[in-house]
Amino acid sequence: MNEYIELQGASGSALRFRLRSDAAPLPAMAGNFVCIKMSGDTPEVVACGATNSLMTAGVAWEAAVREHGAEALYIRLNVAGATRALELESLVKHHNPPMVVWEGPTG
Repeated sequence: MNEYIELQGASGSALRFRLRSDAAPLPAMAGNFVCIKMSGDTPEVVACGATNSLMTAGVAWEAAVREHGAEALYIRLNVAGATRALELESLVKHHNPPMVVWEGPTG
């Protein structure tokens, strides 16, 4: 798997995500994530989410592997809640993944 992946959203903009290494702990920072499996040379988004802590992506990753055959977890640090929501909406509209995780802003 490539260290970085760029996925286009419905808005037309490309979003860059970084591969989460098995050895690296997930950050407690807010962000977006995608779980993908390869369909030939093309990444297929089987899960995506926006969370207040990317540690939540670990639980989603396990479910995406079990239920949808996910092969890689990519993350994107993104502190602004409104931006996370817009990016998630754009990805969902464009890729229509079977699994979506939304953890709205707190406070």
